[in-house]
Amino acid sequence: MREDRPPPGDRFLGLLKPIEGELEVYCRRLIWNPEEVPDALQNAALRAYKAFDRYHDDASFRAWMFKILTHEIFALNRKYGRVAQFEFHLDAEELDLLPALEQAAAYTDWLLSPDALKDALDQDLVAALKTLTDSERAVLLLRAIGDFHYREISEALDIPLGSVMGHLARARKKMREAIRHAQKRAPL
Repeated sequence: MREDRPPPGDRFLGLLKPIEGELEVYCRRLIWNPEEVPDALQNAALRAYKAFDRYHDDASFRAWMFKILTHEIFALNRKYGRVAQFEFHLDAEELDLLPALEQAAAYTDWLLSPDALKDALDQDLVAALKTLTDSERAVLLLRAIGDFHYREISEALDIPLGSVMGHLARARKKMREAIRHAQKRAPL
């Protein structure tokens, strides 16, 4: 008896559609250059489709797709990192001198301006995410945004389970420190 299966293209799209939003959110948080998000998503989908004949139904399509996207993002980040090496970084004290942050700091009561607080926290969180290594950031985002289990993260990133736990612990610690640092800088 032969199973009636949809064509591979339809089957692939049927599996991809439900996780498109998750993939995009993950990509936006992991990639360094926001302009490359569409390229990363498209390249990952193309690579996955080309390799779809090697996908097995007993495997998690979601984990498989996140693995392909993660590798694509790492490649783009390496490319962007080669360009970014010519950029300079400022310390927190130097950042306070920048006009955009002075304008945000002009609010005397952050509670009266939740948008300013939200903007400042978002910037601080993005800056904190960029201090993480690629592996730490990927593990943290897969856990926080993708709600992946440790074993799924291990499979998606091709790293041992113990490394997943170590990367996650370090990433959480760095993020807590960055949030505390940002809270100390924010005027009350």
